[in-house]
Amino acid sequence: MKSSSKVLKVKSAIRVFEVLEYFEDIQRDASLSDIARHLGYPLSSASMLLQSMVEAGYLSQQNKQYRPTLRVAMLGSWVASATTPDVSILQMMEWIGAQCSQTIVLAVPEPTQVRYIRVVPATSSMRLHVTPGAVRPYPTSGVGRLFMSQMDEDRIHDIVQLYNAHQAKGVTLQAETIRREVQTIRNTGVSVSVDQVSPGEGVVAMALPRQDPQTPLAIGIGGSSQLIREKHHDFRALLEEAFKFFLPASGTRQLLTPTYAQLQ
Repeated sequence: MKSSSKVLKVKSAIRVFEVLEYFEDIQRDASLSDIARHLGYPLSSASMLLQSMVEAGYLSQQNKQYRPTLRVAMLGSWVASATTPDVSILQMMEWIGAQCSQTIVLAVPEPTQVRYIRVVPATSSMRLHVTPGAVRPYPTSGVGRLFMSQMDEDRIHDIVQLYNAHQAKGVTLQAETIRREVQTIRNTGVSVSVDQVSPGEGVVAMALPRQDPQTPLAIGIGGSSQLIREKHHDFRALLEEAFKFFLPASGTRQLLTPTYAQLQ
């Protein structure tokens, strides 16, 4: 009975995060039925969960609509401040997205995978569709290999071995091939990946400079494979210009030249 109670508590905790990530995805108010339907919760369970979050100060309720409170927005502010004290990463992502109209992702490494923690959706008709919280494998994703370029050889070997252990026979990766590709990323400072995780899609990714080594971050521009092949040099230039403006070494923002429109 005690073990069953612990399982229920863990399940409820996970649901709290799922609700918050749902709001992050839709970025608007939502009703009880909207939340329950999207997340697959029974109405009664969803009602109790949302009411508990309201009472705890994480959600507000008005006219049968729910939304996260400022308490939620402030929960991780100290993490961002510790990582980049003089930079608005989210503002930088919005700016990059406005320049190229493609999907912009912010990623962090985890022990066995990479996770997108923030996504700015594309405004173009041909877009890469990902949601916050989506994960990617290290060795077969552009952002994953970017993070691998910051690891030592033993760690790279372990990641490839772990990946291969979960693959069908005949579709495993060669460690030496991955090492060569990782070394290329080290030499160039950029990861360009097409048709790896999903056919027809690709990404250009770079690590954020001057960051906390305990909390590495990467930003990627995602789009169709054809676009990435044609524009990866331009996208790299766009990321570099954004870093110069939003992450200046002197602490003073510089003028952005050239703009992405001038690069095309």
